[in-house]
Amino acid sequence: MRRPIRTLVTIIGLMGGMLSDSGWGWAQTFPLSLVDQANHTVNLTAAPQRVGTPGISLASFILALGGQEQLASITPEVQSNPWLRRILPKISQLPTPFVRPASVHLEPLLTRKPDLVALWNTHQALGARLERLGIPVLYLGYSNATEMMTAARLLGQALGPASQAQAERFIQYYQGNLERVASALRPLKDTERPRVYYAALSPLHTEGQNSMINHWIEQAGGINVAAQAGLPAEAQVSLEQLLIWQPEFIISLDRSTQQAILDDPRWHSLPAVQAGRVLVNPKGINAWCTRATETALQILWAAQLFHPQRFSSLDLATETRRFYQEFYQYSPSDQEVRLILQGADPLEATP
Repeated sequence: MRRPIRTLVTIIGLMGGMLSDSGWGWAQTFPLSLVDQANHTVNLTAAPQRVGTPGISLASFILALGGQEQLASITPEVQSNPWLRRILPKISQLPTPFVRPASVHLEPLLTRKPDLVALWNTHQALGARLERLGIPVLYLGYSNATEMMTAARLLGQALGPASQAQAERFIQYYQGNLERVASALRPLKDTERPRVYYAALSPLHTEGQNSMINHWIEQAGGINVAAQAGLPAEAQVSLEQLLIWQPEFIISLDRSTQQAILDDPRWHSLPAVQAGRVLVNPKGINAWCTRATETALQILWAAQLFHPQRFSSLDLATETRRFYQEFYQYSPSDQEVRLILQGADPLEATP
């Protein structure tokens, strides 16, 4: 069920009452120059009306900040995303000139006359190509909550006053969840932190240091065994390493990865498998554990999973519904909330 939240956000933004880096202040005005997360300057003469991006995480970020009418060019993966089609059915009608992870069919993109493209800061080759054609590019990149909040503020400023207000609402929400978890975990001995292994696109693909995965595991009171072993943000591991690490929880990106682990008898001696703690991460528009806006919910889910006694009063279903209402103007049903928490698609995708 939809809620007219965007109208309220628009009114707030147009009134000019919103937060800046130093607190409440006046709305950002155009023309505007921003230094983004690639230390690159983007110049905007007016609030963009036709925004493009090649990724689901950045597309969901644009939508969460109120950019439903501005998002104009996406990838086929974004267009076919089951939860996004449920929440915003018109996404299925948007053109798809972008190709993951960082390519584009120029002719169909140019017909859309984009006035801003949002890219990860690792995709500057594509950005330079677009800028040579006169298309402004905003680079974003983050591996922890602080950097993600900076990205939210930059994106909100670039999209315009209403989105700037919504960005500050997102920052306040995310910061509030971090503080709530930190307070409940204080004090926490190292011996109380469970060993956690994250299985990404395949059972032996994981993420270590300087990653969003490591950030939320640590903030939720766990130990990322891959990061503890000194592995980088993207890493392949061996089963022998896992047998040494002895993880107490295994969080899998999706159900297929979880099933591959459970079906392989070589994993069965691990404490996580023996205790029935091989779990699929919640997933809405994107998996909560990734760089999507839903990462603001991940910290709550993980903290309650690792330390249930400290979070016995947390109603995650209510928090989930509140989040999608506030940032996507969609009120999921009880059944839909259960599916999101199970990492499952909606039962009937919007045609």
